Amino acid sequence: MAKHGITEDTIITIGKSISLSAYFAFIEETTGKKLFPDIQAWLNYYEGKTLKEALATFDDSARTKTLEEKLKEERFGHISQPNNAFILAFNKIFEELGYDYGGSILGDIVYGKTGVKSRPCPARIGISDDTGEIKLRFYLKNIDKHSRFIENAPTHIKDAFVFDWGNCSKCMATCKSMKIYAIDGQQFDKCCHSTAYFSNPTIEKLPDYIALFAEFNPIKKRIMLR
Repeated sequence: MAKHGITEDTIITIGKSISLSAYFAFIEETTGKKLFPDIQAWLNYYEGKTLKEALATFDDSARTKTLEEKLKEERFGHISQPNNAFILAFNKIFEELGYDYGGSILGDIVYGKTGVKSRPCPARIGISDDTGEIKLRFYLKNIDKHSRFIENAPTHIKDAFVFDWGNCSKCMATCKSMKIYAIDGQQFDKCCHSTAYFSNPTIEKLPDYIALFAEFNPIKKRIMLR
């Protein structure tokens, strides 16, 4: 008798009557194998299909893969070759800087410091489910202290701090995360969720992105200049 009312013919629905823990328990029992880091993203991808269809890909999905191998999976087939190339190039540099994405991609590629329990996120790459477009974001503190660097940066870097939208709307009585800084003598009061975004980043501009990151997080020149 199926536990939790789940069988291989069950249609996968996320956030409905069947909990994720019930799905995970069924998958472990059926395959006899431990769950892999990307299990939730894998299950989300097969939403609307039967568990039998999803389980047919379990062994390949569970295999330890490099990021390059992961990006060849069906769920990332909508990412263009230039965007794919940027992700891999950025990941290579960030790994050299001592960061990694933890081996799991659940929506965004989220980076943290390698080898530490606390992994504050310094950067992430968002991937559009519909178009495969990507967006790079850095999480930067004390922007005002680095205003001169930003003022002299290339336009595609400076524009991520000087824009009309994303102003703080005082949605909370006290917000410790609001970004207040001045660029070229103009003050900006920005929502913490609006700064340091780079839509459709390219490999050609990668050195500039890394230079910005290095301004806020000093790194070795020999890595920067590779």
